[in-house]
Formats: sequence, C-alpha cells, structure tokens
Amino acid sequence: MSKKKFLLDALKYIFFFGVGIILFIWVYRGQDLGNIWEGLSRFHYGWIGASFIAFLFSHLFRAMRWRMLIESIGYKPGLFNTFLSILVMYLANYALPRLGEVTRCGILKRYEGVPFTSQLGTVLVERILDVLFLFIMLACVLVLNWDILSTLISPEKGISGTKISFLQSPVFLVFIGLMIVTIFILFVFRKRLMNLTFTVKLLSYTGKFTDGLKSVFRLRQPIGFVMLTVAIYGCYYLGTLFVFKAFAPTASLSPMVALSVLTLGSIGMVLPVPGGIGTFHYFAFNTVILYGVSISDGQLVTLVLHGSTTLFVIIIGAIALGILPIVNKKRKIA
Repeated sequence: MSKKKFLLDALKYIFFFGVGIILFIWVYRGQDLGNIWEGLSRFHYGWIGASFIAFLFSHLFRAMRWRMLIESIGYKPGLFNTFLSILVMYLANYALPRLGEVTRCGILKRYEGVPFTSQLGTVLVERILDVLFLFIMLACVLVLNWDILSTLISPEKGISGTKISFLQSPVFLVFIGLMIVTIFILFVFRKRLMNLTFTVKLLSYTGKFTDGLKSVFRLRQPIGFVMLTVAIYGCYYLGTLFVFKAFAPTASLSPMVALSVLTLGSIGMVLPVPGGIGTFHYFAFNTVILYGVSISDGQLVTLVLHGSTTLFVIIIGAIALGILPIVNKKRKIA
C-alpha cells in the first residue's frame, strides 16, 4: 500500500469517525453521566440476554444464506467455519467499515480453499439484497406509520410534543451535501479513477468476480434463500423488540415502534462510520421519541440498543477468532 493511499484511507476514517462522534455528542448533549448510569440499572437484563440469542441466530442464518451462494459457484465450505467467519466479520467491521467483508472471505480461503475473488462476488450479492430488503422495510414502515413518521420530513410536532424537523436539520443537510459533492467528484474524475492501478487490478479479477455475482441465479433452493433473508431480519427485529421490553418506558410500545427504530437505525449502520457510532444513535433516537418516549428515556434505550449489540459482537467475535485455528488445526491451510 502506497503512503498516499494509506494517508487517504486514514483521513477518510478520521473524517467519518469524527462525524459519528459529533452526532453522538449531539444526541446526548445535556445528559448527565450519573443519570445514564442510574438509567442503565432500570433495564431487565434477562430481556437483553434474549436479544443476544436473537442476534446470534441472525448470524447463523446469514452464514447459512452465504453458504448457499458459495455452493452455487461450485464450492461447499463447512457451515461452522462459515458461521465463525461471519462472527469475525462483524468484529472486524467495528475496527474499519467493510473490513469484515474482506476478512470473512480470507477466512474461508484459508480454511476452506474457496477462491477469494469468487467470494467477493457473493458478498456483493448479499449486500445488494440486504439494501433492497432494507428499502422494502423502509417503504412498509413509512406506509404503515406515515401519520407519525411524516414528522421526520416536516416541522410539525410529533407525539412527544417535541418539534421535530429531522430531515431538515443542519446535520442531515450536511450529509446530503457531502453525498452530492462526492457523486460530482466521482463523475468529473471518472476517467482518472479508471486508470488508477487499483482500478486496473480490480478489473483484472472481473471473470471470477462476475461468477460470484451470477451465483444468485444458480441457487438450488431460491425459496429457502428468501426465507433465510426474512429470518435474518426477523431476528434483528426480535433483538430490537426484546431491548424495548427490557425497559419500562418502552415495554408497552407497539411492536411497530421496534420495527421503525430498527429500519431507520439500520440506515445509520450502513453509513461508513465504524460500528455505526453516532449515526445509529442519531437515526434511532430521533425515531423513538416520535412515539411518545421522553428525550432522556429515548437516549437510554438507544444507548443500550447499540451498546449491548456492540458488546455482544466484540465478545462473540473474539471467541470466534480464537476458536478458528483450534477447530481447523488438522486442516490444510491455504
């Protein structure tokens, strides 16, 4: 890696991490640390444990779904190694956005002999399908909750009585502005970008990469694939709902509230900020307070939603990373 590329990657990381920290501070502005500690003691941690189980099953279903894609291109990795690679993927993503995608492919190449570039195609298929499914969820949530969620795009008062202009806030407008500028720069300098060494090298792998992309059209059980996708997001939903149940101020809310927070919070998670720090809090917090939850309680439940998941990912990912060389001790390492 050249020094220039390293510097650009470092600056990009610092920028997005900085944006996340700013958003986190904005969400928790005025909140006393002592009140947060006191609020955390009000959670029923049996429900938090149940959310961990739901999230663990979501990772298992994701491993099963990815394995189906890999099998469609002629390879059959072990389910346990695939599952462990998914757990490590989430851990790596907390270090650097999208690092986990490369990491999981590297794990299966090392222990299962699946070509790296072919895997990248299947990973891209997964991400495209995840984005499409997220859009479907977003459309359903907006249609079913338009009377409430419409306050995100208009300066009207929400149920909580707090004046909300979510998508008209300066922070959100800055995000939109940055996206427009980025797209404009990519368009203007597209010819130079195509001549970069990295781009040329990437295009040299087009054959195997495209083979991975075509995997979705060669699935032996397309219905099972769709059902696993639904199961993944069903577990995400249950994990979110269980955290709501763990906190008295949100325990009696409609199940639709958990779906709304999950969907809009997921937008914050897909942005290139390490672990969704700040961005998840911004989207989830501004959503939950629309349903009558007080600002302080909204801050707490958002903090636990993200914090408990982060803690789980770190612990289970570290365990998976430690187990991998042990369970593959007798395997030939590629």
